[in-house]
Amino acid sequence: MAAVTEALLQRTILRDRLASLADWNDLSDVHVARLSALAAIHDAGKVNHGFQNQAFSGSGRSPGHVKPIVDVLSAPSLQEQLLLPLGLEVMMEWFEGRKDPDHFLRATWAHHGEPVDSTHDQDTSLWETNSRDPVQALERLANHVQDWFPKAFRDGAPFPAGRSEFQHAFNGVLTLADWIGSGFPYAENQEQNFLKRAHKITEKRLTKQAMLAESYQESLETPVGFSGILKKEAWTPHPVQEVGLSHPVYENGGLTVLESDTGSGKTEAAIARFFRLYQQKMVDGMYFAVPTRTAAKQLYTRVYDTVQRVYEQHEAGPPPVVQAVPGYYKIDGVEGTPVEPFTVQWHDEMEENEARERRWAAEGPKRYLAGAIVVGTIDQVLLSALQVRHAHMRGAALLRHFLVVDEVHASDVYMTRLLSAVLDHHLAAGGHAMLMSATLGTESRLRLTKTPFRDDDLPQPEDAQKIGYPLVTHVSADRDDPTPEVTKPSGYCKEVSMTAKRMADDPNAIARRAIEAARAGARVLVIRNLVEDCRRVQEAIERRLGDEASEFLLTVGNTPVPHHSRYADDDRKRLDAAIEHAFGEEDEDGNEIPIRGVIAVTTQTVQMSLDISASLMMTDLCPVDVLLQRIGRLHRHDRAHPAGFEDPECMVLTPGERDLSSAIVRGGEKDGQGLKGDHGLGTVYSDLRVIDATWHLLEDEDLATWTIPGDNRQLVERGTHPHVLRDLVAEKMESVPNEVAEAWDRHQNWVVGERTADAVTAKHVLLQRHEAFGYQQFREDLEKVKTRLGQDDVRVEFSDPMPSPLAPTNETPSISALSIPEHLIRDVGEEAVSLEDLEASDVQETDEGFFFTANEKRFRYGRLGLTRDDTE
Repeated sequence: MAAVTEALLQRTILRDRLASLADWNDLSDVHVARLSALAAIHDAGKVNHGFQNQAFSGSGRSPGHVKPIVDVLSAPSLQEQLLLPLGLEVMMEWFEGRKDPDHFLRATWAHHGEPVDSTHDQDTSLWETNSRDPVQALERLANHVQDWFPKAFRDGAPFPAGRSEFQHAFNGVLTLADWIGSGFPYAENQEQNFLKRAHKITEKRLTKQAMLAESYQESLETPVGFSGILKKEAWTPHPVQEVGLSHPVYENGGLTVLESDTGSGKTEAAIARFFRLYQQKMVDGMYFAVPTRTAAKQLYTRVYDTVQRVYEQHEAGPPPVVQAVPGYYKIDGVEGTPVEPFTVQWHDEMEENEARERRWAAEGPKRYLAGAIVVGTIDQVLLSALQVRHAHMRGAALLRHFLVVDEVHASDVYMTRLLSAVLDHHLAAGGHAMLMSATLGTESRLRLTKTPFRDDDLPQPEDAQKIGYPLVTHVSADRDDPTPEVTKPSGYCKEVSMTAKRMADDPNAIARRAIEAARAGARVLVIRNLVEDCRRVQEAIERRLGDEASEFLLTVGNTPVPHHSRYADDDRKRLDAAIEHAFGEEDEDGNEIPIRGVIAVTTQTVQMSLDISASLMMTDLCPVDVLLQRIGRLHRHDRAHPAGFEDPECMVLTPGERDLSSAIVRGGEKDGQGLKGDHGLGTVYSDLRVIDATWHLLEDEDLATWTIPGDNRQLVERGTHPHVLRDLVAEKMESVPNEVAEAWDRHQNWVVGERTADAVTAKHVLLQRHEAFGYQQFREDLEKVKTRLGQDDVRVEFSDPMPSPLAPTNETPSISALSIPEHLIRDVGEEAVSLEDLEASDVQETDEGFFFTANEKRFRYGRLGLTRDDTE
């Protein structure tokens, strides 16, 4: 473990990152040796009798090896007995701060995933001499440490006092090293050449895992630029891509915020930037984060293919590319199947031992960030900033990476605070990051790129609307002087006809229009905010089409299906493949997919990352930034659409009642939560001010046609700018009846209060890296810290795998578990019970799927997905 720590600090970018956190230009070899020496005593607590007695039957419960040695730090009588033989008297001189030795020792010994507090009621019998002498064992360890790391005991400046982030990062590196080193083969009688052997194994393992990035970096002998990154050689980079690549590389770290329309090549811009940093050895890898599992799985293929092309052009072998989506196992483009904890069977010809080393990072979520090039969900990144086990390890592994976050929005205050905490630590360590969005408001951009941000830094709405687009903001890690640069548009432009139709309450009306368009040869994409609304429209269309349902609706096999989140994992893959085949540009062989009349009834699952293109879009009303994201799936490809659909048309489905205040009133009277609107208005999208502002945009006759991307800036600012939303409510206070005005005033206060509460909640669950490690204790009341506010899905397992209604009849049953939204499995007002690791009961298979019971609720799973069955 000490050998791995030494290698990580000698031969990876972590050396520079920890130096930055210590406010030094570099860690000298002496300082690396000192940190490695501390790592060598990480298991000193194992000499206690309670731990050693585990080798004998009937020895009773072991106290472990972490808590007993940490407790010594609160026992002056034991400190002289145990810490002096361990060599701590000399080590004390390595630190400038009086209390720093204590904090570093706690960081060293708390290497099992979370800080450990010390208590004053120690069991001194654990350390008394009997047939074994713990003191002698500690002395032997101290002698070995001096032999292994002699440089640690040479003259050198002490570690600076009070650098708490440095302490936290060291604990993360140490824990990561423990995970990597814990699988090393053990051999007796190796004391003479033990460290030499450990170095040899470490070198081999870290090279295969691509933790040592040097060989992969140097095999790219010429600057990558966009060669291989753009899919076709004839393509040329868009201006926003060139600007993103060409910005200077700051030695102390930097942040780029790239605002550009959907389809303008932001993904390729991020990958090109990564390879520039990678070749300059400013990063050792990349983590590409997106909001959802579906988006991560789709993006993974693009990134993997791009990395292969780049390395093929340089005639070199690529580093492993990991998919970081819990429940899925994929690396090097190869899928795997877990056979036992931390063991995965990979479905290719790679030799087992080779695969175990190279693919180590892909075999469990806690390891994801230790990968070389990783594509996954934003949750994996945010977990590095939360009070959850192994957060420090995740955080240290992340410091190696160029962090890319796509689809950044600021409507979620909680998520924004968590992301800000990640960025603060990443940049403080000299890291590099890129944030990307098609619809980022001015306030959001300034909060991310300017430190500190003050309210008076925010321009007025009129001025904000004049800011250019696309926009690239590039700042050093200090973030003290953001200078946005307007780039030339990509040349892509579409004029979208926007109409608001009060059809959200009428599935049959939606069905009629969708069928009419499909019969005319159009690809019709219907996007509802709620799964229930999605299913109602699907059923209405099926009733109208009858025997023609399979001809005009999205199908898996020959089975008509909607596209939403309440499906088993394997069925989600089938749905994604089906919609990309029906709405895509090219098939797997590169052949153009013909445009035909087809209807896909969907939810938010299609609004990002899927490469699909509709002729007509029918979408529920939603915030304008989300609406623009959805419109990115309309006329996405440069294709000729059928007559009547040559120009893109977006029909926005609005409620029959224009006044949204009814949702506020109903919510306030019913349960005090303030909101209870239909179609996700007030629930999925809780700020009705933004919904109302978006509806106003649709009613503006001057905006009957939206020019994308030319109008993006104006639309986003008019729909999300804080002053616009405040003025909207102020205007209502003057122009609507008192009851309605009071409802809007109450709602605005509720929104502000919720955002304040979300910010407080975020602070409540974040790692306190600004405090010394020894003062950091994870809160006991945070049994399950959430990366997203709201309810969690509950995993329900089946003792025997169930057959999928969407799979071929001869396929082996594969559904071993289903994720159920908590609001379906726990009724409002129902007493809280533990809903983790539920097992399905009373399972009944039918011709169309199966029924089962969980938490005394009856469920049905079929071709329309998962539903509550309340017929009994």
